[in-house]
Amino acid sequence: MKKICTLFLLLFCVIALPAQQVVTIDQCQEWAVSQTSANVQKDLNGQILKTNLNNAASHLYPKLSINGRYSYESVEVPQLPPFDANPEWAKMQFHVGLDFEQVVFEGGKAFYGRQFATLQNDAEIYKIELSMNEVKAQVITLYLNLLIIDKQLGIIENVQSTFDDQIKQLQVLYKEGVIAQNSIAQLELEALKMEQNHDELQAKRESIVSTLSILTGRDLSDATFEMPQLQEFSSTMPSKRLEYAIFENQLKQMDFQRKLHFSSSLPKISIFATGGYGRPDYQFFFNRPDWYYMVGVYLKIPVIDWAKTSGVGKVINIQKQILESQEKDFEKSNLIAIEDKQNEIKRLEHLVELDKSITEKYKALTQTYSGQLANGTITVTDYIRQHNDELQSLMNQEIHNIQLLKAKYEMLALRGQL
Repeated sequence: MKKICTLFLLLFCVIALPAQQVVTIDQCQEWAVSQTSANVQKDLNGQILKTNLNNAASHLYPKLSINGRYSYESVEVPQLPPFDANPEWAKMQFHVGLDFEQVVFEGGKAFYGRQFATLQNDAEIYKIELSMNEVKAQVITLYLNLLIIDKQLGIIENVQSTFDDQIKQLQVLYKEGVIAQNSIAQLELEALKMEQNHDELQAKRESIVSTLSILTGRDLSDATFEMPQLQEFSSTMPSKRLEYAIFENQLKQMDFQRKLHFSSSLPKISIFATGGYGRPDYQFFFNRPDWYYMVGVYLKIPVIDWAKTSGVGKVINIQKQILESQEKDFEKSNLIAIEDKQNEIKRLEHLVELDKSITEKYKALTQTYSGQLANGTITVTDYIRQHNDELQSLMNQEIHNIQLLKAKYEMLALRGQL
C-alpha cells in the first residue's frame, strides 16, 4: 500500500510540473510589437482622423447666430414724409435677431480637405509601421544570436561528454602503465577550457534572454526557442517597402494641396437669412421698432487670388520633382542592397554545403584519432588538436546556418515582406 501511495505521489508531481514553454520567432515579434505604443497610436490616429474629417467639412454645416446692436447719433436725422418719426427714435439704431447662413458651393474645399486629412493620417500610420518593423528586426537579431549560442552550447556539451569518456579510458591506461600522468592532465586541462567557454556562452545566453523578455513582456527564462522555417520567396516579386508607399502618399498630398489652393480661387455661393426685432442701421425709413427679416444669395468671385494660386502650383511642381528624384535614388540603393544580399545568400548556401562535407570528414578523423590514442600511437596533444578542428568545423556549420537564416530575413526586410 505504501508503494502504491508513493507511486501515485510521484505521478501527481510529474503531472503538476509545468510544461516547458516553446516559443517561435513570430510569437516574439508579435509580443514585442504589442508592448510598444504602436497599437495605441493607431487607435488614437483613427480618432484624430475622424475629428480632422469633420473639421475639413465644418464650413459646410449651417451657421446660426444671435446678434444684437445698439447705437445713438447726436446729430439730427432728417425724416422724409409721410413718416411721422419721433426725433429721438431717428437717432437710435438697434436690433436683436437671428442670422442664418448655408454654403452651397465652395470650390470643392471640403472634399479636397477630407482627402488631404486622410492622406496625412495614412502617413502617420506608415511611420508607426516603420517603427514596428524596427522592433521586429531587433527581435530577429536577438533571437538568431540566441539560436547560435544554443547550438554552440550543445556542441560544447557533447565535446565535454566525449572528453569525460576519454579521460576515464586514459585513467585505465595509466593504471596499466601504458601512458603517463601528464597525458591525462592535458586532457583534463582542455576539458576545463571547454567548461570555461560553456560558462561564457551561458552568461551571454542569459543576457539575450533577459533582453528578449523585456522586449516581449514575457518571462522567457525557461523557454525553448524553436528554429524558424522560412518559406521560399520569389526574387522577381516587386518590392513592398513602406518607403514606396510613403513617397506615393507625399506625392498625393502635394496634388491635394494644389487642389485646395485652387479651390480657394473659385467662386463661392451661399444663401443667408436674417430677421429679428428693432430698428436696424441699414433701414433708415423705420420710424419705430418693428419685426423684420431679409433673405438672399451671397456670391464671391476671387480675382487677385489667381496669381497666388499659380505661384503655389509652381512651387508644388518643383517639390514633386525633388521627391520623385529622391524616390529614384531610394529605389536604386534598395536594388543594390537586394543584389548584394542575394549574393551573400548564395555564398552562405555554398558554405553550408561545404560545411556538411568538412564536418563529416573531421568526425571520421576524430574517431580514428580516438582509437589511436587508446592504442598509444598518437599523443594527447594530437588528439586535442584534431578534436578542436572538429569542434571548429561544427561551430562554423551552425554559425553559417544561422547566418544564412539571418540573411534571408534581411532580404525579406529589403523587399518589404518582413
